[in-house]
Amino acid sequence: MGIAEKTEEHRDMAVTKWLADFETTLAGDGMSTLADLFHPDGYWRDLLALTWELKTFHGLSEVQGGLTGVGSTTRCRNFRLQGRTTTGVLGEFGPTVEGFFTFETELASARGYLRLVPVTEAGRAGFRAVTVLTAMLDLKNFPERGRANRDETFMRAVEAGADNWLDRRGAAVAYRDRDPEVLIIGAGQAGLMLAARLRHLDVDALVVDRDERVGDVWRKRYHSLTLHNEIASNHFPYLSFPDSWPVYLPKDKLANWMEFYADVMELNIWTRTEFLGATYDGADRQWTARLRTSDGSVRVLRPIHLVMAIGVSGLPNIPHIEGLEAFKGAIIHSSGRTDDVATQGKSALVVGAGTSAHDIAQDLYMRGAEVTMLQRSSTTVVSIVPSAAKATQLFRSNEGVRPIEDIDIMGASVPYDLVRRLHGPLSRQMAFEDRDLHDRLRKVGFALDNGEDDTGFFLKLLRRLSGYYLNVGASDLIADGRIKLKPGVEIDRLEGAEAVFSDGSRMNVDLLVLATGWKPLQEAVRALLGDEVAERVGPIWGIGADGELRNMFGTTCQDNFYVVGGTITMCRSLSRYTALLIKAALEGLIQSVGAPEGASNHGEVSIAGRQAPARAMTGVDR
Repeated sequence: MGIAEKTEEHRDMAVTKWLADFETTLAGDGMSTLADLFHPDGYWRDLLALTWELKTFHGLSEVQGGLTGVGSTTRCRNFRLQGRTTTGVLGEFGPTVEGFFTFETELASARGYLRLVPVTEAGRAGFRAVTVLTAMLDLKNFPERGRANRDETFMRAVEAGADNWLDRRGAAVAYRDRDPEVLIIGAGQAGLMLAARLRHLDVDALVVDRDERVGDVWRKRYHSLTLHNEIASNHFPYLSFPDSWPVYLPKDKLANWMEFYADVMELNIWTRTEFLGATYDGADRQWTARLRTSDGSVRVLRPIHLVMAIGVSGLPNIPHIEGLEAFKGAIIHSSGRTDDVATQGKSALVVGAGTSAHDIAQDLYMRGAEVTMLQRSSTTVVSIVPSAAKATQLFRSNEGVRPIEDIDIMGASVPYDLVRRLHGPLSRQMAFEDRDLHDRLRKVGFALDNGEDDTGFFLKLLRRLSGYYLNVGASDLIADGRIKLKPGVEIDRLEGAEAVFSDGSRMNVDLLVLATGWKPLQEAVRALLGDEVAERVGPIWGIGADGELRNMFGTTCQDNFYVVGGTITMCRSLSRYTALLIKAALEGLIQSVGAPEGASNHGEVSIAGRQAPARAMTGVDR
């Protein structure tokens, strides 16, 4: 009998038995029975629950090594199926039985997601796991604020001059008589989501940003910008977008939402504030940070934890071009604004062929410019519909059916290496469906690829955040010749208001847009915190040897320093674990003990021998 023919009760029994056998195996001294539980090509991904790390184990040997001893150290127990099982299909593994489960450790409550495939050996039928996710949900003694444990502080004034809620909010944001426990640099989606999660854990966090208003990181971008992925994957934690909102969010709508979110979540934010640098005192285990505030004064704060949330793009990469300084036209990097630049009838040269280059070229064309795109290397082009929508199918098909937290768990249960394997066939299907568009682009000389190993745009995003474009119209303009194309050449030099190309041709340029990407995020750390910290942290983003994003969301080799950023989906899902790590460290539940070689999230943590005494705080209701 195949999986589809098995009754729901039989599937539930299979998962329940697997979980019971798994718990028994973890509780024992030996791990010999893991071979009976895991597919030889299976994956176990842990998000803090059993390792205090974000880490993926692939294959029986790695899984066995990772699980050895965790039962005795974490005292994990009470593995239970949550709800009913479902059926699915997982690439080359074929049909699956899958479902959520819950369990607990000595310190935390946790959830997981399990996928089983049927096997028959020696005439006996059974199931083995191809993916197992174990993820921390809550610290038992420090649960998130919610309906079950709202703040019950009585706010009615009974004496003359007593503070009301607004007075307390003003005092909380001012930080006149205290330092924040956590200082977050950047009020984009990553900074806001982490701040919201920390607030729900009663952690005092301050977010600082150079812009005038929360949301300006989106508000100040080019006029026509709309998000390229669907709203179903872009909800914020604790507060979803209204049901009436469009599938693709305009940038100003998102910007205003971020400002609203910061207000209703009561996040402490200083705008028009520049981070000037910080040093870490290993003895006191805290940072000394310098900030230039909105009134021009310099404020010194001493937070315990520091988080860089400036976005995963880092610092603009400005190429060296002979004559750039003396160029008579306007020069703008893609990180800047083009809205206030005169475009009607002007000649614009956009250097680059990634997402920003396409979007800006389209925006300039719509505003009356004569646009030429300089393509220096091949690009992965995917249509928004139907192709790119396939990458967010999980969220779209479950929106309104399951809570967003459930969908995040389901998504996280597919490790990045398995995403790579699944996106090979998926990206080739996308390319087949987009073949007419691709043929039109090739006819005008546009260079196309399908990723380094034929895995499409999504793996480019995970590996280097560049080299792809989800077509919202610019590709059609290029194919039709309305946006001109200059492929396979470089700018040799600039002379006056002319660009001289490596093939000897020339072009008069009124506006030069450098859509030339970004420096590695490690360079942003260097600019903010200096060479020593940057070298200690190491490379950021891209998939590391342990199958996770390097130095993102987890601990790093620099004590009490974290980097968060990425897509809205990533920030919502993974910020939970950054917040839990920070809370656990503040409460003395874990301590840094060094860095495992080759790990992506380099800082390794262990359970402390005893809980630290409660922290003394002044001026804050806890």
